[in-house]
Amino acid sequence: MKELLKQYNDLIEEIKDLEREIERLEKLDLKHEKDKVKGSNPYFPYQLRNFTIEGYNILEEEKINNRISKKKNILYKRKSECEDLKLQIEEFIFRIPDSRTRRVFHYRYIDNLSWQAIAIRIGKTHESYPRKIHDRYLESLGK
Repeated sequence: MKELLKQYNDLIEEIKDLEREIERLEKLDLKHEKDKVKGSNPYFPYQLRNFTIEGYNILEEEKINNRISKKKNILYKRKSECEDLKLQIEEFIFRIPDSRTRRVFHYRYIDNLSWQAIAIRIGKTHESYPRKIHDRYLESLGK
């Protein structure tokens, strides 16, 4: 459980990264293509002319859109997994029965505070106090 707890802040950052990537993929547009070709008038006199053609390369766009869709699905799945892990960590912390222990875990993992800052928040001066509370609780789960 300790390894999972350590991931909390990284999970938050990963979720933000995934959201940015999904947003970037959603903003991709179809490529409008232009080209010049040579041809002639359809009627006599058949004079050589230049024509500009425009449009979308539908086959290529379908391939690209298919790849984008697959990548978005992967990103959504990863985001969902990250959110599930984050929720699992929050549930673990909020189910700790002792208020002080719960506060120590909340400050350490959700607020990402140092041991010294946690000690000050709970009214102690030495950082070993919240660390002991933390370690004892995790040891009690292992037995």
